[in-house]
Amino acid sequence: MLDGQLGKLLQQAQKLQADMARAQEELKNMRVEAAVDAGSVRVVADGRQQIIDIILDPGIIHPANARVIQQLLMEAVNKALEKSKNLANQEMNRATGGLNIPNIPGLF
Repeated sequence: MLDGQLGKLLQQAQKLQADMARAQEELKNMRVEAAVDAGSVRVVADGRQQIIDIILDPGIIHPANARVIQQLLMEAVNKALEKSKNLANQEMNRATGGLNIPNIPGLF
């Protein structure tokens, strides 16, 4: 009887591992975008917290605006990464059925 329960537990663990791997693969293709300063700076990240694109409105590019652009870029990047982390958490929760799995190095 114990062998049957152990086998069932191993099957569930294998399914969970497969679901998590599938979610990780899907996260590569998901995109989030953050905009600041009425959209003059936009940053796009994927579901794995990688920056895909940074879009600047040509109207804000001027040497005198360098410091402002730097600050806007940092703000937009941080917003995009936060959105990406939220997306990853949602997808992993969906994959694990809400099971709270500790932060495993290399998982994200």
